[in-house]
Amino acid sequence: MKLYLVTCFSLSLTACGGGGGGGGSSSPSAGSSGAATPTLQDLKIDKENTLESVYHLSVDVELADLDGKQAYIAICDNSAGEANIDYDQCLIKASLKQGSGQFDLRVANHCDSLVAVVSVMEQGVPVRYYQHQHDGQAKTVWYIQ
Repeated sequence: MKLYLVTCFSLSLTACGGGGGGGGSSSPSAGSSGAATPTLQDLKIDKENTLESVYHLSVDVELADLDGKQAYIAICDNSAGEANIDYDQCLIKASLKQGSGQFDLRVANHCDSLVAVVSVMEQGVPVRYYQHQHDGQAKTVWYIQ
């Protein structure tokens, strides 16, 4: 009896044909317009375009009034505005030594507005915000004083 059921089951699967193969169609695929596809040889790039997706930013911080105070800096994308900074996505978070620091960053080209947030670890001292707008250059220096 078991052999009979296994044989019947096997024959019913074979009769189904495996489904979904459909390899007999010779019609062109949907969306094919017949237009020539551009190639890399057709691509025109300005000689001055380095095809870099990032720019280099040197940040030089000199806040003499913070000498001797415990202070921290976070440099973040500011496209959403100061009120909506996502501190988990900042480019750098570091401490300042005697109110000074130097940082070399690689910043994605779409981050053209940055904010530096300087926090002093003393009660009643307000957080400081410094804005930077990218000037389109491959290398930029930002002085925070």
